[in-house]
Amino acid sequence: MSVIPAANAASVTIENAGFESSFSGWSDTDPSAISSDERSGAKAAKITGSGGKFEQEVAIEANTDYVLTAYIEGYGKIGASVDGTNYTQSGGGDEYEQVSVAFNSGSATSITIFGNYDSKEGRFDDFALESVGTSEPVDPIEPTDPEEPVDPAVCSDNVALVISSASDDGTNDGHGPENTIDKDTSDESRWSSNGIGKTITYDLGSQVAVKELAIQWYKGSSRSSYFDIHTSTNNSDWTSVFTGGISSGADSSYEAIDVTDTEARYVRVTGAGNSAGSSWNSIIETKILGCNDGSTIEPEVPTEPTDPEEPVEPPTIDPGTAVYPSDLMSNYDQWKITYPDGVEDKTLFEETNEYFYVNEDANGIVFRVPIRSSNGSTPNSDYIRSELRERTADGKSDIYWTTTGTHVAYSKQAITHLPIVKDHLVATQIHGNKDDGIDDAMVLRLEGNHLFLSFNGGKLRSDVTVNDNYTLGTVHEVIFEVVNDKHYVYYSEDGNLNAAYTAGNADQYLVKDDSSNYVMDLNYDQSYFKIGNYTQSNPDKEGEETDNPDNYGEVVVYDFWVDHQ
Repeated sequence: MSVIPAANAASVTIENAGFESSFSGWSDTDPSAISSDERSGAKAAKITGSGGKFEQEVAIEANTDYVLTAYIEGYGKIGASVDGTNYTQSGGGDEYEQVSVAFNSGSATSITIFGNYDSKEGRFDDFALESVGTSEPVDPIEPTDPEEPVDPAVCSDNVALVISSASDDGTNDGHGPENTIDKDTSDESRWSSNGIGKTITYDLGSQVAVKELAIQWYKGSSRSSYFDIHTSTNNSDWTSVFTGGISSGADSSYEAIDVTDTEARYVRVTGAGNSAGSSWNSIIETKILGCNDGSTIEPEVPTEPTDPEEPVEPPTIDPGTAVYPSDLMSNYDQWKITYPDGVEDKTLFEETNEYFYVNEDANGIVFRVPIRSSNGSTPNSDYIRSELRERTADGKSDIYWTTTGTHVAYSKQAITHLPIVKDHLVATQIHGNKDDGIDDAMVLRLEGNHLFLSFNGGKLRSDVTVNDNYTLGTVHEVIFEVVNDKHYVYYSEDGNLNAAYTAGNADQYLVKDDSSNYVMDLNYDQSYFKIGNYTQSNPDKEGEETDNPDNYGEVVVYDFWVDHQ
């Protein structure tokens, strides 16, 4: 039985589509609010920051084409989540402008429609959902005698295939998937999503022969992107056609990717971060090449296997000759340390103990924090540490600085062990004025395998992911840089950050939030850097695991320095 489109479109009921009853019928996530700056009626929805959104589940018909519309003033994004696939569209302006996104419901009988943050504050009003392609049966055609079968043509030449749509799981930073098929090759027109395993999926509209991709990577000439590629005929069962992909890192134009030839309708690129040390995945533009004339894939002739390439080893650190931690400190007078028992020590020359000692390779300082019933803590903290706090260069007093001027801290380190129950640890931080509510102003924090920047526990701004799949023991470099209130963070696992920063060309290692090079812009005083291990647990948190000799937090620091100008 064949189908033809129905002649008339039909509206789908959306509860409180114009927000006249505030968020009744919608589930909202802060920062969200109701605004009196409306397009119609008396109210509209307002989203003011990253993470803000609202959503509503609506009933629809299966196998039907729909168009979702809304009006946006400022900046915003609307979308529909259909069986795990998000269809989105960004828009808005100085006045309310209509934004629309089209999709097919597939087998779904309910979907979630939503609006969310897109770079800056936005207002939303007057949602509507229309079915535009419901189907009804027609009488079957009388069959005719079958024709003699004809051998299909073999697909040999590549042509650019038409991409009907692009979608992701909705976790992009406001640079949506549709940007990769708009033929705009500017940096701003890109897809960006933060996290290992984030995907972008392309729908070719019908099953065709897929042979190659051409991708223009964001920052393609300054960093390599890591990725895999899969194809599918039904958007459910996926076939791997390219694994372990690494872009050149030296080309800002399209890079060709020769994938295993397959018959497919859907093509999915799965990101795995980039060589700058972050987990951001960003694509400016994508082309998919193959055959769409009904020809089939030419079978490949197997080739003789070749010897596997040698695996790329992570950067290593040569063994040293240090005996005391002070041997690895450029100025041991400039620091004091607080130990897990709460004792503070300002004389670090040839100091060594179970909390502060040189590792077996004699090239790193071990900051070890065992969780014991005898632990102490420092004032204003429930947690325990083996951590350095900076002082004046002559060691005569504690140092305090304001966020004006330039202040830099560098650490080459590895987080090697976490507590058993509460597996949280801070390594490297800026401490601010607690009286002003700015305590742990900016810290590098590991929870499980999620390495991220935290800003006074989320009180100053939301967290920023650095690596959502950190492996214990991975040596990394981090730089905290404050320049006239703007806070910059550089991160790398390739061993080249210190040299690049010193040479003035470390931009590829910047940890970015949205399109900004800095992660926070805030003025405060009473500031100082801390290096080492601030374990975010204690005997109360660890319970029965307290005094277990394998229950400790540990950081090894191989090199560090601070600079103030």
